[in-house]
Amino acid sequence: MKKIFLLLVSAIGIFTACKKDRFGTLATSVITIQAKYPATFSQLLSSGANITLTNITDGSIKTATTNSNGDAIFSDVLPGTYNITANKNLTAAEALALTGISSAVTLNGVQNNATVTGGQNATFQLQLQGGSVGGLVIKEVYYTGSRTSAGGTYFSDQFIEIYNNATDTLYLDSLCIADAFGNSGLINPSSLPTPFNNDNSSVYASNIWQIPGTGKDYPLAPGKSIVIAQDGVNHKDPTLNPNSPVDLSNADWETYNERPDNRDADAPAVPNLSRVYFTGGFDWLITVFGPGIIIYKAPFATLQQVAIPGVSPTTAPRIKVPNTVIIDAFEALKDGSSATYKRLPTGLDAGFVFADDTYNKQSFRRKVNTTINGRRVLQDNNNSTSDFEKIALPTPKSF
Repeated sequence: MKKIFLLLVSAIGIFTACKKDRFGTLATSVITIQAKYPATFSQLLSSGANITLTNITDGSIKTATTNSNGDAIFSDVLPGTYNITANKNLTAAEALALTGISSAVTLNGVQNNATVTGGQNATFQLQLQGGSVGGLVIKEVYYTGSRTSAGGTYFSDQFIEIYNNATDTLYLDSLCIADAFGNSGLINPSSLPTPFNNDNSSVYASNIWQIPGTGKDYPLAPGKSIVIAQDGVNHKDPTLNPNSPVDLSNADWETYNERPDNRDADAPAVPNLSRVYFTGGFDWLITVFGPGIIIYKAPFATLQQVAIPGVSPTTAPRIKVPNTVIIDAFEALKDGSSATYKRLPTGLDAGFVFADDTYNKQSFRRKVNTTINGRRVLQDNNNSTSDFEKIALPTPKSF
């Protein structure tokens, strides 16, 4: 009797299994998720990325980590619709190897509504994205000017170049550029250091210009730059200064100081920056003895206007720009013994550069740290002494 019972149970089990197959057992699949770094990184495939596969019907989750080939492999995946996410945290050292810039960053990727068909293996690729590594930097500052054939001085050919040192496209809309108040050194016997040099939290700007735009009107791709000219013309023209080292007629922007006397001529082929704050003069002449330059983003209305200590109350105040909104800074002084005349806080720029003389055509260009997939990554140690090199002639839009 017991033997008959066991045979009956076995028969029921066999019948049940056959019945399950007959009505369609759900066939599973092997799914491969491949995580890829942004194209501006030195490597394509991302190992060590955390991948999550979420079934949107029942909420079940599978997780895995990508291998050295950038693949996360999931077995026994039921058919259905899935949301796939990827996450990868890079330390500063890891980011340095991948981007040339030592800055920690978090990368993410997502693909929603991915369909998995029963019994069919599939591969999905996720492009990792994240906050830009790096940012805008001042690439070159040509401030010394040049001499005319008659031995006169010519400063209208000054320019500043700004470079996208990041791994992603950045937008220049509302970017401000300003020069710091204060002497560059002992220019004359009465030259004193800036009275604001006891404030290490801010820069006090004399003049401010701004790139217009509503948010995404002016993109700048990684490894690209813009040139801001004092005057966007060909300064080598015989009617200007044939001895000038630059043709700035193709500059991206110029600083046009509109005045009733029209002393600052407008170059119609080069768009004008918006004049936010200006303290005098017919043109934006940054001192040929060595300027302090900052770029930042902040609404002008949020910045404090501060009177210059010890001067006439009728003198225009300076604009206090907090370090927290400043993106990059550059400082040049009259000579190597002028360190007490620094205008920029050491937290923004720990050093300074100096030219051999005024009106000698020398320029200062940021050094290249490394090159990744053809994209130059410029050195950025927040120290003009180590970050910039003195060159005999300016090199707008080139290296």
